[in-house]
Amino acid sequence: MALPLDYLGELDRLLLDQGEDCMLLSQLDGFLTGILVSPDLLAPSQWLKKIWAGDDGTGMLQFSEMGGFQHFTDLIMHHYHVILACLGQPGSFEPVLEIDTRSDETLWEMWIEGFGQAMDLAPSGWQRVLNDDDPGCRAAIEGIRELRSFADGTKKLTLTAEDRWDREAPDLIPIWVEMLHQWRIENDPYRPVTIKREKTGRNDPCPCGSGVKYKKCCGLN
Repeated sequence: MALPLDYLGELDRLLLDQGEDCMLLSQLDGFLTGILVSPDLLAPSQWLKKIWAGDDGTGMLQFSEMGGFQHFTDLIMHHYHVILACLGQPGSFEPVLEIDTRSDETLWEMWIEGFGQAMDLAPSGWQRVLNDDDPGCRAAIEGIRELRSFADGTKKLTLTAEDRWDREAPDLIPIWVEMLHQWRIENDPYRPVTIKREKTGRNDPCPCGSGVKYKKCCGLN
């Protein structure tokens, strides 16, 4: 089923309609991004229900018809693939962040909460990144963790540090995400290995095994 370009508006409304246990749009965007850049592959069966289950895992969707549920999950998976496509084009990823209409301040807290929930699903993978010798990716994870601890109230910041994060976080988040995505690609154990082939000389034996010189065999094609 083709979805409209403004599908995010509909997805936002459907998420709101599901009650307080369900993630909101910015939180969902962070969660799906965290799933996609996770060093360990996470299948939808491992994470899809967490979108509406809430902190205690008991939240339920409220659709009177199966078609409503299917459309809802179609929208979620569509957004998942939109994020994936953006990650495939360096410089294209932009997080979905809320804007405080009273102050025009960009709010990153919900997005960070969602990303952190995705990290909780595969902590050993993120530890591998921290153990690696890539200082940029380590800084990205440490930055995300600091923002999360500030957002959930487990860490207090000075007003100066708080103001600095509010200014810098919206710009840092896309950079962090793209670095972590690149690390995942470069360290994916299932990534095909490119084999460097040496160029066959014209007078060398043809690599096809015919015993004839390359120039008189496959080199003719």
